[in-house]
Amino acid sequence: MFTMIVTFLNQKGGVGKSTVCILLGAVLKAAGYKVSFDDRDPQQSVSQWAKEVGGIPLKDNCPDADIILCDTPGRLDLEDEGEMDALRALVQRSDRLLVVCEKSPFSIQASKAMCAFTLSNKSENAKAYLLFNKIRQNTVIGKQENNKLAEGLGLAMLTNALPLAAPYENIQLQGISAIQGKHREIILKLALEVLK
Repeated sequence: MFTMIVTFLNQKGGVGKSTVCILLGAVLKAAGYKVSFDDRDPQQSVSQWAKEVGGIPLKDNCPDADIILCDTPGRLDLEDEGEMDALRALVQRSDRLLVVCEKSPFSIQASKAMCAFTLSNKSENAKAYLLFNKIRQNTVIGKQENNKLAEGLGLAMLTNALPLAAPYENIQLQGISAIQGKHREIILKLALEVLK
C-alpha cells in the first residue's frame, strides 16, 4: 500500500497553512479517501480541529491512511540547525510539498527562503508547488496574474488558488458542512490537482 505524504510549508506565520491543511483533509475524507493528519505545528490547531470537529485521525492512530497531511510550524528559525534538520527530513519524505503564500508582495518576499529550501531538499520524485491563499479578488494585486507574481520563486504554481472566503474560516467551527457550492468545488479541484 502506498501512502502519500502532503506537507504544507512556510516559515511566515498567518498565511493559512493550517486552514488549508484542514480544508484539504475534510474534502478528501468526504470524497472517500482515508486521511490522517501529522500536526507538527506547536499551536496544534490541526490536531484540535481533527479531534473536536473533523473526526479525522492523527497519523499515529491511523497507520494505513491513503493520505497523510502534515502541517508544519508557522514560525521557523531558518538559522536553527536542529529545527531545520527535522524539517529537511520531513521534506525529503514528502510526496507533495505546498508552500502556502498570501497573494501580497510581503508574503511573496517572505516565502522565497522556504521555496529555495523546499527545492533544494525535496526528493527527486516529489512535486513541489506554490499555493496562493486568502486572495482578495477585487483588489489590484488580487487581479494580477498568479504566474507573474510567482516568477523567481522556482516552484510550479498551482492552477487552483483559494480566495479569502468566510466559509473557509468557518470550517474551524462547523466542519465540512460550512463549505457548500462553489467554495467546496474550489477545494475539491485544488485537492485533486495536488494529488495528481
